Amino acid sequence: MPLIRKDGPKSIPDWADYSDWGVNHLKKGTYLEPHFHDSHEFVVQISGRLKTNTEGKEIIMEAGDALLTKMGDTHDWEVLEDATSLWACSRLQGQKRSGHLNKDGIAKH
Repeated sequence: MPLIRKDGPKSIPDWADYSDWGVNHLKKGTYLEPHFHDSHEFVVQISGRLKTNTEGKEIIMEAGDALLTKMGDTHDWEVLEDATSLWACSRLQGQKRSGHLNKDGIAKH
């Protein structure tokens, strides 16, 4: 069972189905523009409230909620209250580009 430290390299075992993960601490009023990923994304809301638009639906996330987005699904984030979220992305698929991809497929890290 490998331990991967928050400040160390992400040496992911071949058997793990993750490409990246992290914890976001976002301030009220922060807006992350519409983007998608070349992976599936799993987000767990730890505290605060976020609004996202995905698959044509507006969703408010509160502490304890979890959201799954499929590879290629466009979504955005608006922080309604100071918030902390845990996120994880599956192994990269398709073109295997990392980061937030905009409508032109250009990555923003």
